Amino acid sequence: MGTVLSLRGVRHRRGGRVVLDVAELSVPGGERLAVLGPNGAGKTTLLRLLAAVESPSEGLIRYDGAAPSSQNLVALRRRIALVTQQPGLLSGTAARNVELPLAWRGVPRSERRARALAALERVAVAHLAQRRAHTLSGGEAQRVNLARALVTEPELLLLDEPSASLDPEARADLLTDVDRATADRVTTVVHVSHRVEEALRLADRVAVLVDGHVRQVGPATDVLRHPADARVARLMGYDNVLGGMVGGDGELTVAGLETGMRPGLPSGPCTVAFWATGLDLTEPADGWPHVVVERVTAGPGRWEVALGGPVRLVAHLPMDAVPPAPGDRVSLRLDPRLVAVAR
Repeated sequence: MGTVLSLRGVRHRRGGRVVLDVAELSVPGGERLAVLGPNGAGKTTLLRLLAAVESPSEGLIRYDGAAPSSQNLVALRRRIALVTQQPGLLSGTAARNVELPLAWRGVPRSERRARALAALERVAVAHLAQRRAHTLSGGEAQRVNLARALVTEPELLLLDEPSASLDPEARADLLTDVDRATADRVTTVVHVSHRVEEALRLADRVAVLVDGHVRQVGPATDVLRHPADARVARLMGYDNVLGGMVGGDGELTVAGLETGMRPGLPSGPCTVAFWATGLDLTEPADGWPHVVVERVTAGPGRWEVALGGPVRLVAHLPMDAVPPAPGDRVSLRLDPRLVAVAR
């Protein structure tokens, strides 16, 4: 299995400012951990620390129980591969680029070519082996970049949003290749992204990083269904995030309006998050709540309905439904199965 990672009391400063503060984080060998966070959250800083490119200002990062030192640093870095957002390929062929890290390690020329072709095959671009790097598309170049990392058979693979610069179709294809290439669990993978769909697709667990702090860590589906707070809920893709209140009788109210839901939490303020698909529109009545349709937009396979009133919300309706018109008044009904309530 891959490298076991552990971080304890890790703080890192730049310009006198703390940009990363991780009290504790562990990654078992062979796990695929996604670090999800907005731009500026500290994701790339975390990867640089894990790659032993920088040392934390405080705290320890251990690899299989050992901390980096002057005696083991070179050997440690040879166990790690970092895939950046920009491929940074050198002039020459795709195969030559993939061979380079093997040449730096003193692998014989005859062995280098076979291993490079196997790595290119692993990410579905062996047919591009003799293509010049400057002729590759963005998605092709990033696959070669990934093959260059995999050819060394790293124990720890670090992915810094490798699909960030690709169009949606190329991004989906690359994620499929990354998923397949890391499915054997021989390598520990830490993948940072600001896209929730990438995190969920590639991860066993998700760590949500906000303002340099880990807000929540857990199995991907648990974090998705039970976000710890409003920031986590927004990052996990919830369309509607607003404040609520659990009353003394256990019933949930939002904007002072009863929902009929009982989330099983102690009385007090809470965060209520739900996807646009969890909001049904009904005929005007004394339901929850009485709102005005502000805008209706056609989307992929759905109608997106923007609502105004006591709270501003977004609802999605199937494309075969007849949507309301702007200015119509409707009532709402929440689907309890698609609602998350957190403190």
